[in-house]
Parts: sequence; C-alpha cells; structure tokens
Amino acid sequence: MNPQTAALVRDTWAEIVPMRKQVCADFYQRLFTRYPELRPLFKGNIERQTALFVTMLNTVVSALDNPKPVVPLIKAVGARHADYGVEDADYDKFAAVLLDSFADALGARFTPQVRRAWAEVYAELSATMRQGAEEAVD
Repeated sequence: MNPQTAALVRDTWAEIVPMRKQVCADFYQRLFTRYPELRPLFKGNIERQTALFVTMLNTVVSALDNPKPVVPLIKAVGARHADYGVEDADYDKFAAVLLDSFADALGARFTPQVRRAWAEVYAELSATMRQGAEEAVD
C-alpha cells in the first residue's frame, strides 16, 4: 500500500472516530435494510458487535504501515465469520455499505480518492479474512 493511501485512510478514520458509535450503528442499520438476509448472521447484541467492528477497524488502520503482525488475527476473524455463515459474496455487500456509511459520515470530505483508498484497504482486509476462512476449512 502506498503511503498516500494509508494517510488518507488514517486521516479520515481519525475524523470518524469521534462519531464511531453512530457511524457503525448506521452501518448495521443500512446493512440490514439493504441486505435483510444478512441479519440472521448477527445473533449477538448489536451494540457489542458495533464495538468489535470499531476495534477491528482501529486495528486495521493502526497496522496500515506494518500489517504483517495483525494478519493472523484477521485470518482468525475470517475463519470465525465463515463459521457464522458469512459467504464470499457477503464481503462485497459489506464493502458497499461500509463505503456508503463513511460517505454519509464524512460528506464532501469523502472524495473519490478517499473512497478508492478505503476500498483498497477493505479489499486487502477481506482477502485476508477469506484466506483465513479457506485455511480453516483445509
């Protein structure tokens, strides 16, 4: 990942952090409205799920310059998600809703360049999670 992409993601995440609970709550509401078939995958308390989601995003953003140490954690999360019933196509649904949620939160500051940066980070994250799911099956 180039330094400019990492900087855009880090800077915009810093803007989202003060409103993270609302942004993530909006994310889940939007996800379940757009893709109601995904709601059954989330059996626990949605507030707890929101907190876990924020923690994962913090972890990913903090590791942008050196992702290697968090790869095992991300793979483990991917394996757990497979156990919950998350399928490959669900990652794309999640990405679309995540980017739309960030766009709403940041408004005009969510430029096409920022969208591409987040899309790149999410693509790497989801690829690692998918790899973890595949390795858990093998």
